[in-house]
Amino acid sequence: MKQLLKRLIFVAAAAICLAEAMILNTASKDGFYSGMLISGIHVGVLSNLTDGHQLEDVGMQVVYQLARRSIVKVVVKDAAGSGIVWKIKDDSIVIVSSRHLLMKDVKAQVTFCDEESAAAEIIGYSQQYDIGFLKIDDKNVTANILRDIYEAVPVDKADAPAEQSVLQIGADLSGNKEHFSTGTILGVGYEPVFNTNVLKTNCYSKAGMSGGGVFDIGGRLLGMISGGEVAENAEVREAEVSYSLPVALIADEYDNLNR
Repeated sequence: MKQLLKRLIFVAAAAICLAEAMILNTASKDGFYSGMLISGIHVGVLSNLTDGHQLEDVGMQVVYQLARRSIVKVVVKDAAGSGIVWKIKDDSIVIVSSRHLLMKDVKAQVTFCDEESAAAEIIGYSQQYDIGFLKIDDKNVTANILRDIYEAVPVDKADAPAEQSVLQIGADLSGNKEHFSTGTILGVGYEPVFNTNVLKTNCYSKAGMSGGGVFDIGGRLLGMISGGEVAENAEVREAEVSYSLPVALIADEYDNLNR
């Protein structure tokens, strides 16, 4: 614990003028799942855009730079997905990801945005929802990783108003870059397939973005991508409407795990 705290202090001092944020997310080849986390203010250049698009809105450029630093790739046995940095503890980093991915084993490999990897232990799952958590012990965490994610803050549990602009971002399972899309919130409502209220957006999502995060223009995490509407005759599994599990639900499930 002391060793990790010393490294955190060192990293914070080196980056005192660069407040950065993190996000929670998960992704899977088999579906659309996600989670997220937020923090900080960071002014930087737009990079690693894998979809051939450009973000014209300066505010969204900042949100993108914050979000991508908390998105991780999670590999469990022969399956890969996405995850999001959920919490930094004194002795470990907690990642949220999809339950269906994490249930494949008790160990995982996590790759951060700087392409560094670390071994992780799966610590539990939700009993009702496609949410799971894993942790990386301090002995597996480098100063470079901490530099990117050290300033995590509690997620915002406030309701998301309809029609506000959002950014969705998730891991690209074929590499270490991110896929993203922008759009607006269509509303929040109960969906039987998820057995809970979900956040509905008109952002597209595809395999590899599952487990990614939905962020507002202020960089706040609103939800974790968990599904999408795909046309029956679609040749490619890409959804034009996405469903995300609200941050408050993820927070409740994490609290239940630690009781």
